[in-house]
Amino acid sequence: MEDQEQNDSEQFEELIQGLIDRDYGCCNNFITLDTIKGLSNNIQRLNAAGKLKESGIGNQDNFLIDQAVRGDKINWIAGESTDPFEMIYLKKIDRFIKHLNTTCFTSIKSVESHYASYEKFRFYKRHHDQFKQEKGRDFSIILYLNVSWLEADGGILSLYPVGKSQEDIAPLGGRMIFFRSSDMEHEVHASNTRERNSIAGWLKNV
Repeated sequence: MEDQEQNDSEQFEELIQGLIDRDYGCCNNFITLDTIKGLSNNIQRLNAAGKLKESGIGNQDNFLIDQAVRGDKINWIAGESTDPFEMIYLKKIDRFIKHLNTTCFTSIKSVESHYASYEKFRFYKRHHDQFKQEKGRDFSIILYLNVSWLEADGGILSLYPVGKSQEDIAPLGGRMIFFRSSDMEHEVHASNTRERNSIAGWLKNV
């Protein structure tokens, strides 16, 4: 237990320090490979069962499916999930929230997460995660589920920190990305070789 707590603390501090230094945190091997494989298999089962749904843009009052802008398919993860791999993910994110609230005096009250699957050639153009007219999402998190991802597979995440150079990040399995939802514009580029899977989440103040 002490080793787990130490590992968690080091990973959480790596994400926080990255946010302070360059406006985003990046931590490899955030969750074990076995769990990444289990979560990836969940996406495959959901897709085979027709439970991954086309995503859209806009909010509830202005919702639109437009694959010229956003092309992933999603399935929301229930907070009370009993799936063993989702439980591991959710419990670790809960520990991260407690660490943030204790060490950084944030006021995160909840998390929402969904699987996101991009088939070959699908993408999501440059955008923010938090609508200007709405509140709630303080931080965005992305956990990549792509085992044995290669540079030739593409599918990079581009981040556009205000006043800084563009950052390109490969979607390697087990890698966690962390940034402020309202501040960081970002873009998902297409892979021309294989599907690209992740869990997208938001740490919320409501």
